[in-house]
Amino acid sequence: MKKVFLLISVLCLNQLTWAQNTIGIPTILNYYKQDYKAGRQNGDIAQDRRGIMYFANSNGLLSFDGTFWRIYSLPNATTVRSLAIDRDDRIYVGAQQEFGYFYPDKNGELTYTSLRSGLQPGDYDFTDVWNVKIVQQHIFFCSRKKIFEYNGHTIKVYNSINWGFLDYADGKLLAYDFEKGLVCFKNSQWIPCIKTGSLPANVEIKSITHFGKDSLLITSVAHGLFILKNDTLVRFESRDIKEIAASNIAGARLLSPDKIALNTSLGGCVIINKEGKFIQRFTIREGVQTNNVLCIYLDRDQNLWMGLDNGIVCITWNNAIKNIFPEPVDRNSGTSSIVHNNQLYLGTSSGLYSTGLSAAGTDLSFTIGSFTLVENSKGQVWNVSEVNGQLLLAHNKGAFWVNGNKAVPVNEGTGYWTFLPLNDSFPSSVIAAGTYNGISFFNYKNNRFIYSDVYVPFESARFVVKNNNTIWALHPYRGLYRVSFDEQKRPVATSYSDRKMILSKNNNHLYPVAGRVVLTNDNGIFELDPTGNEFVPSGYFNKLFGTLRVDYLKEDGAGNIWFCSNKRVGVIDRSGGGPRLIYIPELDDKIMPDGFEHINIIDSNNVLIAAERGFFHLNYARYKKSKFQLTTFIRMVQRAGKKENLLYGGYVEPGKKWLEPRINYRFNSLNFQCSAVLYGQQQHISYSYFLKGLDEDWCAWTHKSEREFTNLPPGHYIFQVKSRSNFDNESAIASFSFTILPPWYRTWWAYSLYFCVFAGIMYWFYKWQQQQFRHREQQKLLQQQQRYEEQQKQLKLFHELERGKNEQEIIRLTNEKLHADIEHKKAQLASTAMNLVRKVSVFSKIKVDLNEFRNNEGFKAGSKEFEKIIRLIDNELDITQEWEQFTSHFDQVHANFLKKLKDYSPALTSSELKLAAYLRLNLNTKEIAQLMNISIRGVETGRYRLRKKLGITSNDINLYDFLITVTS
Repeated sequence: MKKVFLLISVLCLNQLTWAQNTIGIPTILNYYKQDYKAGRQNGDIAQDRRGIMYFANSNGLLSFDGTFWRIYSLPNATTVRSLAIDRDDRIYVGAQQEFGYFYPDKNGELTYTSLRSGLQPGDYDFTDVWNVKIVQQHIFFCSRKKIFEYNGHTIKVYNSINWGFLDYADGKLLAYDFEKGLVCFKNSQWIPCIKTGSLPANVEIKSITHFGKDSLLITSVAHGLFILKNDTLVRFESRDIKEIAASNIAGARLLSPDKIALNTSLGGCVIINKEGKFIQRFTIREGVQTNNVLCIYLDRDQNLWMGLDNGIVCITWNNAIKNIFPEPVDRNSGTSSIVHNNQLYLGTSSGLYSTGLSAAGTDLSFTIGSFTLVENSKGQVWNVSEVNGQLLLAHNKGAFWVNGNKAVPVNEGTGYWTFLPLNDSFPSSVIAAGTYNGISFFNYKNNRFIYSDVYVPFESARFVVKNNNTIWALHPYRGLYRVSFDEQKRPVATSYSDRKMILSKNNNHLYPVAGRVVLTNDNGIFELDPTGNEFVPSGYFNKLFGTLRVDYLKEDGAGNIWFCSNKRVGVIDRSGGGPRLIYIPELDDKIMPDGFEHINIIDSNNVLIAAERGFFHLNYARYKKSKFQLTTFIRMVQRAGKKENLLYGGYVEPGKKWLEPRINYRFNSLNFQCSAVLYGQQQHISYSYFLKGLDEDWCAWTHKSEREFTNLPPGHYIFQVKSRSNFDNESAIASFSFTILPPWYRTWWAYSLYFCVFAGIMYWFYKWQQQQFRHREQQKLLQQQQRYEEQQKQLKLFHELERGKNEQEIIRLTNEKLHADIEHKKAQLASTAMNLVRKVSVFSKIKVDLNEFRNNEGFKAGSKEFEKIIRLIDNELDITQEWEQFTSHFDQVHANFLKKLKDYSPALTSSELKLAAYLRLNLNTKEIAQLMNISIRGVETGRYRLRKKLGITSNDINLYDFLITVTS
């Protein structure tokens, strides 16, 4: 597809190869559908009183204020074919089976009103409305079969087999009827308006334009141009018009009394004069995105707008600044320029180009011609200088003498920066040249430049300036050198001793200005003192520029000082008496930077400035006179909440005062969109904002066209904005008043409620105080009574305490007695147990002895008596009764030890309980064995069984301690 498009473009351009274009081309701004986010086709253009542009777009009505694009769709989402704006800024549109108008609603947003509903049912059979024209208070809509006349209330219909066209020019409404031909509307009648001459059959008329006194210019697609003077029709023919007609003329627009713009479907836009002679063209070759131009429009600032088959173009046609691109396709950076022998030479990074000029004293940007590459100059050009009436070319390949359209090598040993005649006489016999390696010299003899062997090597000499018999050479960051001549007139280079530290690490530049040798860098502006030995701060230039860092300086013939600073171009203008600082904002950030700036002031009408792409041509005399009106608008106000809500759409009904909106507190964050209507210069416009009621002063200038305020407190505010395109071109202030309502808890009724609540609280507090007073009186009486009762209570308590002390003493004594009884019983119990042990021990021993005695054969006769005695002893050894008595006393003394132990382990036998009791009394094993009438091993076995039944598994647990613990 790209190849096909390129082929079509080439074929279209070939149709215009008969005419060379002007070397100067105004700035062309292309707006693609991706930029304005709407349909591709734009069939009609209009501008309202405020300067806002409107386009009949295939997606609806498209508006542009220089910053923001907006699209307004019709109810049936159809293509808008035509539009017109009346004196009240009501925008009438014609579309597919639809026509009506846009007008602001109460929110300042454009809304559509259809006029189709005013038709009779039989008049609905129309298709596209191709033309909309306003005649006084009447609006005419033209479709193929019907013309509708709307007078503000009713609609009148004019039928035809085929209405081919409708236009309004020079106070006449004309239409083309395929049956009647060209007709004029008079007294509600369509009357033929050609008496002499005739239009070709099946002619397709596209526009009718005012063409001078009593004359109209009629354009047709394939039959060229016609002039209608009164009722006589003649062809408007010329060789150029015939060539243009081959590109299908689609419309015309009068640009000035002597210039007419023709839009074509194949050859872009072509400008001719009233004699039909070609002046200028705008096609793909010049930078327009397509050659199919559907419509053209000249706005109030003389910008030429084009509605394209695919996009929109704005050409700053009336601007004093033009672009010059010496290369037809590649647009490389410019470096140097000069006019020599009525020939313009432009040096670029790709070579030296030349073209012939028109007569001197005119704006050379309108010269019709084309540039050709100077032979043998291909490569980086640094400088073109006129020396001794001839041209020398400083090139990265060497030094060249330019003879006509050919560069003849003079020295190709190194790259050259610049040339400088050394003699004050003309012609100068010696020429110094700054090279990549230092200063070299040429001799001039017999109109020829001859390279000499004299050479001063030291450093790359970018800047070379002569002062008396001394040459100063400088490189931006490699240092400053002084070249003087000894007695034999041989050059000697010495490095500048920077004792005062004036040189910066970079950005050092050297220029001859106003009879001074001037050094500029980051540290300021310095000039060579009269002794010629040292640079000192320049009081003259520092007074002009202050603290501004200057990168380039040049003086013109009128004493104006041109300068560059931070990629900006300005002039210290002296034409009005005192110095006046003028900036050229259209060139900001577009010129050559870093010490390669170049300004060539030919005269006040022609200033050439090297740019990053080609050159700029500045008609300075015209630029000073042209001051475009700058208007600032508030285009949209939105309030932020859960979603953005439109508060103001940017349109106000003419003559109607905008009502100040009152905004709910929960929407106290607002966004303002602003725009300055100055097409083609939007990138240079800056804004300043001020919100009365919040800000203390205007904010600093910024390029941002939006301002947002969040969490505004309740109150009345006035938002103000102003813009400027230059420091001396500032717009009027645009204002928008609004009020942020307080939250419900800060409204009058809320304050009334607060007052009522406060009054109620105060009344309650008053009553509460009265009640408190009575209560305090009662309290006093009550306190007195309470003090009396308290005293009585204290006396009673004292007696009770005394009695209590006595009772406690009795209890203490009782406890002591009981404790003593218990201790006594314990002692008795222990004594009884010990006596019992001794008794058992004694009787057991007696029994043993008696048994031994009985067994003696010598005493058998008395065995019955022994048996009786032994039985008595056995009865004494039976301690069952003693045990029962013992357990009773034991439990009394030891707090039911046996009962608690039996509850803890119900499986314990009486023997095991005895063993536990004896262990509690801390008897040893032998004593326990005697009491229980068992062996010592039996006691050990009993102890083991007792531990097992009590659940004692660890040998580290003492049985005695365990018994005390479980029975405590």
